[in-house]
Amino acid sequence: MLRARPVVLRKIATILKFHDFVFSDADAHARMPQIVALVIHVTDYEYDTDPEPAIQALLAILKRTRCLVSLELSSSANGSPLGYLDDPRLSAAVGELFSLRELTIYGRTQVADFISPVRSPLTKLALSCFNPLGALDEWTPSSPLTAALFRFAPSLETLTIQGSSILLPNGPPGSRLPAFTHFHAVRSLTLNSLVALPYLPILLDLFPNLDGTMHLITRIQPSFHFASLSLAERYDLLRRAREENGVAQERRRWKRLERLVCDVETLFVLNLRCPIGLTIVHGFPANADWVNRRCLVESLRDHPPTRLNLQAKGWCGSGDPELGGLIPPEAAATLTHLTLRASYLYFNGVDHPRVRWDDLWRDGLLPAIAALHALTHFRLIFHLEAGEGAVPVSPIAEDALVEDLRPTSRSRGRFNFAAAASVMADALPSLRYCFMTNSARVSKMEDFSIRLVEEWCESRAWRVGCVPLGSNDGDGGTTTVDTRGAGRELVELHDDVAETIIRREDLVLSTEEKASAVERRSFGGALR
Repeated sequence: MLRARPVVLRKIATILKFHDFVFSDADAHARMPQIVALVIHVTDYEYDTDPEPAIQALLAILKRTRCLVSLELSSSANGSPLGYLDDPRLSAAVGELFSLRELTIYGRTQVADFISPVRSPLTKLALSCFNPLGALDEWTPSSPLTAALFRFAPSLETLTIQGSSILLPNGPPGSRLPAFTHFHAVRSLTLNSLVALPYLPILLDLFPNLDGTMHLITRIQPSFHFASLSLAERYDLLRRAREENGVAQERRRWKRLERLVCDVETLFVLNLRCPIGLTIVHGFPANADWVNRRCLVESLRDHPPTRLNLQAKGWCGSGDPELGGLIPPEAAATLTHLTLRASYLYFNGVDHPRVRWDDLWRDGLLPAIAALHALTHFRLIFHLEAGEGAVPVSPIAEDALVEDLRPTSRSRGRFNFAAAASVMADALPSLRYCFMTNSARVSKMEDFSIRLVEEWCESRAWRVGCVPLGSNDGDGGTTTVDTRGAGRELVELHDDVAETIIRREDLVLSTEEKASAVERRSFGGALR
């Protein structure tokens, strides 16, 4: 049973109980080889609990688990350090795990010091909060970051660094690159806090054989004066970096990436010319300035994707969300799979415009898909964060927009999934499968704190009538809906069938989306 899944310990008391279990009798020697994956993730800070017994228990477990392949350690809960990750006894014990191949570290600690004792040939290394103070980590041949990672270069296949500010060097076109350690084995890379525009010659030099996932997010710090540029100056800077990366790929490029995850400006600057299985663009503002819109349109026009995940964020009442026209004709001709996550913030105060679902649907969402005549798989995830204004027009639970979106399965609900799906099926003649999630979090201020009024997350999925009803294509169906406008039929799918199709067709969410409220429940866990 232990080999079937990771052992997950989320409380200090649970660590102690698991220790007692594995060492309870003479069969301990038989149990220890069964522990191949261990997750220590204490999510609640226990102020009244002495962590020393838990550290002793962990030391005993680690010293006896000679078959441990995967280890995940979190050193903080709710931002409060528990301290065990910085304990030299624990780092020494991890260094003795010669069977270890996957190591994940989360927390406020100097991770470079922690991983220095590790001598096993890791294939996966994931670090979050690499530097406890959030200071800049420069990726140079002599930097502590390089020194901490170089020993894993021959074996490392997946590298993730989150929560740390990473500065990759760049230079004028044709300049000589510094002598770096090359990570030839790395297939997937995540750097979610680059503080300068990505310079492709360095990335190609460091990771020449990437072919899995590349996840890059650029968060340029104020000290780089990027925020002080005018829109025209900002676009010109991005365009020059894009052109340099294009020239770099005339000499060499990656053969293919299974997945590219990035913000819109990083997508634009990278200017990747290799085939990409799935492109995920998150954090795109629905009310974007012309620079963001142009960056997205030009990126999709020059390199039309077949599968796209677009996460759009808007603020109801700050101007009509303009999602129409973001996918140019060149991309519309090739796009077969689209996951669109639209997340909106809304307040019902007297100073805020009144908004209805029909306004968002007709003016914001439908224009985004109207021209996608090659689309066969469409997943729409709509999320509303609704709050009661300082001087509300009505109680937030009785607001017209909230009632518009509240599913009919709930009291005073008006949202009809089948009706929305019918409109999408009529608008997209090539559509074969349609998935829809409606989620909301409704709250109000009460006694100087935010109180949750209600929340929901409901999903539906349909097979569109391009598959003859009565044929056995492996998809389970329930309710049939006639879409009168086009004479097409929708067959509602069971949750487990929907989940299977979502995973099979790569309609899944990005890491950032998984952390949102929508992740809690939809299609029985298909969002994971």
